[in-house]
Amino acid sequence: MSLENVVDQPLPFSLTRLQPPRPRLELIARERLEAALAAALRSSRLTLLHAPAGYGKTAALTRQIAHWPADWPLAWVSADDDDDLARLLMCVTLALEPFDLPWRVAPEALSTLAQGEGGARTAAQQLVNALAAGSAERGLLVIDDLHRIADPQVNEWLAALIERLPPAWGLALATRSEPRLPLARWRVAGECSDFGIEELRFDTAETLCLLQQQGGAEAIDFSITSAAARLVERTGGWPAALRLSLRAGAQALGSLARGGLPPTTQRHLFDYLASEVLDALDVELREFLLRCSVLSELTVDRCRQVSGRADSVRLLARVERLGLLGSVLDTEPVTLRLHELFREFLEHCLQREYPDEVGTLLQRAAGCEPDLARAVGLLARAGAWDEASRRLVDGAPRLLTDGDARALTRLLALIPDRHRTGRPELHELQGLCVFTQFDFDAMRGAMQAACDGYTLAGRPGDAARARVYLASALRNSGHGEEAGRMMSALRAEPLGDADRALVSFFCLWDAYAAQDSAGLVEQFTVMLKALERAHSLDLWSRCFIMLSLMAGVPGMLPLLRRFDDGACALIGEQPVPLRAGLWHARAWRAIARGRLDDAVQALEQADADVRWLGSPHHLLVDNLLSHILIDALRGDAEGARQALRQGVDDIERTSVSNRLCHGHEYHFSAVRAAWILGDDAWLRSAAAQLMDVANPCEWTFAPLQRRMTQALLAWRSGRHDEAEDLLRPLAGLDEFSCHFPASQALTLLADWRRQRGRLDEAAALLRPWLDRAHAGGSVGGALMAGPRVLQGLASAAWGGYLTAADAALLGALRDALVVVGDASSTPAGAGSAAIGLTRRELEVLQRLSAGDSNKLIARALSLSPHTVKRHVANIFDKLGLQSRAQAAAWFMTRHSQA
Repeated sequence: MSLENVVDQPLPFSLTRLQPPRPRLELIARERLEAALAAALRSSRLTLLHAPAGYGKTAALTRQIAHWPADWPLAWVSADDDDDLARLLMCVTLALEPFDLPWRVAPEALSTLAQGEGGARTAAQQLVNALAAGSAERGLLVIDDLHRIADPQVNEWLAALIERLPPAWGLALATRSEPRLPLARWRVAGECSDFGIEELRFDTAETLCLLQQQGGAEAIDFSITSAAARLVERTGGWPAALRLSLRAGAQALGSLARGGLPPTTQRHLFDYLASEVLDALDVELREFLLRCSVLSELTVDRCRQVSGRADSVRLLARVERLGLLGSVLDTEPVTLRLHELFREFLEHCLQREYPDEVGTLLQRAAGCEPDLARAVGLLARAGAWDEASRRLVDGAPRLLTDGDARALTRLLALIPDRHRTGRPELHELQGLCVFTQFDFDAMRGAMQAACDGYTLAGRPGDAARARVYLASALRNSGHGEEAGRMMSALRAEPLGDADRALVSFFCLWDAYAAQDSAGLVEQFTVMLKALERAHSLDLWSRCFIMLSLMAGVPGMLPLLRRFDDGACALIGEQPVPLRAGLWHARAWRAIARGRLDDAVQALEQADADVRWLGSPHHLLVDNLLSHILIDALRGDAEGARQALRQGVDDIERTSVSNRLCHGHEYHFSAVRAAWILGDDAWLRSAAAQLMDVANPCEWTFAPLQRRMTQALLAWRSGRHDEAEDLLRPLAGLDEFSCHFPASQALTLLADWRRQRGRLDEAAALLRPWLDRAHAGGSVGGALMAGPRVLQGLASAAWGGYLTAADAALLGALRDALVVVGDASSTPAGAGSAAIGLTRRELEVLQRLSAGDSNKLIARALSLSPHTVKRHVANIFDKLGLQSRAQAAAWFMTRHSQA
């Protein structure tokens, strides 16, 4: 299956990396090597081809591919100098795309998973799960030129992958040197098949065949058998030297066979022979090859742009016919890849003969290179820092929108610090990268440098945008007053829609910190209008983080719904973090409406998106805070505790400023979860931890959270009057912090008056809240008061103090907690298997059971292949299945019973 047919979005690298070269027809048969290699690829867990350059590792593999059974999956990846683990994973998952593996996370998210602690092993396990769930009799993953990758994480990933590789799959690695893997253990266990210099070198018989087949015999003026033996002795059976010797001409071949050349290293021998070949070419072809040697792959268009030759199609055809140490890829347009040794030799000659042209040629090569990493690497080699900066700035929005900040960080590292002077946009990009990790210390330094640079360059608009992020970094690192002054000044400046949206987004957080609900609504409205005018997914994706915290603020529910509608119109079916953020906000909008079952379903969708995207940090925080409380409302104590443990572990690994500013949020959420669950021991423990993390860098409402915590402790201890004194000021506020604490305090006060028989006072307290609720306002705070309080309020004999509609509302809220609590009495995580499939998932399952590929399902249901993969993953999760075959059997069983 062609990869072009299964890719449904632009790629950050060239598809040619996933195409094996065509087997060269002129190669002689090497029965000894080919029989052993074929057996290894069909049975061994690991097949390792390790030898210096030019030993025919790639050629040996491509000959095997030509005989590989058509119904056995085979994925090929050519490693690149610009690769790290993240890019390699992207290539591997795309190479496997045609085989419809049942992924449980987004294949694109493996690079994100690899960033966390133990990430390489986690990414390997996800790949193993997908491979194991397939139905292949035998599959093979080939990674060629592994030596080109310097990232040590790749070895960690490979070790974990090989250890767990399912029996039906094998891995083939071609590399110049042995990778740092536990090879000895696998060799002893018989799980590693080795092909080194001894196995790959030509012997005398093979060299004799080579001379006879490729017409070298006439250049030898003595016994051809003796000549073959001498050639093997002189070259060590090195295939590259033997092949070049046949291209170098009769004089060089004869001299080599007679031993007339002085002793030399293999590299010197190669350079000698290559120079003989190059010097034998006519001038135009020689200069064409030298100038095009800066290209990773040669196509007509690329060669025309780099060489400046309008007749590149003719010259490239000559290169292909001559077989000048290169391979042809099965692509359209036809693509040639020069042998790495030969390209290195050509580049060395280019540097020596045309040094003044090298920089220009590298820039031309970058201009026709769609792979951002390769392009920036070429520009860095050329010292073209302005153009490298421009390419980074142009490519950054997509990387950031997709949540791939690590790739952007790696590319930024290619530009040395001394060349960032006068390029403030690079500092801004660095700040945006660390922002997604909530590293506010690093963000503050990067954005200050960006702001200073833009100001010095006379770019006030860009400086204003950098100050927006600088103010956010200050706010989140304990410098709230300075941040507030900066944001106030920015609000007064004339700004375009994009900058206005960003200013308003961060200003609404200032209002949030100041417990100014009216100001928050005002800034959200301004932001929303600017976003709608700008109509940019990149901009929308910068303005969504943690909006779920605002669902209880008066006036925010319709605005959040409007934000949701606008974002969805831009997202379409793209797998971006913004989608998960919308699900989190939907969950808390449902809580605000008292619809706990809808909130649970929305959070499950958010879970799927967060998991699918590899749990990026800025999504994980929202997800875990939501789980602590919503799981508690469901009665799932272990789920709430597990989310808390994961959240505390996560924040301990972030920057100091983030930990100091936001650590209290997890512990306050734990206090409230313990209250809802009626777990007094946990309540006391969480309260103590909340007190312990107090520090001057916390957001301004942290003292209010501790006040409420003291009230809950007093209540549980029977000190109701003390609790009432603590709660009364809180109940009079608008929602000042996350997840409805003010209306929770109000509900608790009303219930205390009910318990004391003062129904009139209780009703008077509830009256304004009930009126707002009937008019569409939030009722989430009542749910947060917990089932005991709601049971008491809903069961009271209110008489004329409350209306029938009031009583019905209280009863519905009580029943929401009871129903969901009863339904979730199973262990954490078990509930997902009982949740029914959606209509669309049933349609996908039906076609899956008929044997349709993802591509056919996508075409039949008018979906993208990515969306089909998501539906397949959801089906497996909900039904507790592991493979497409199991899914088909499940459907057929239920269908026959129906």
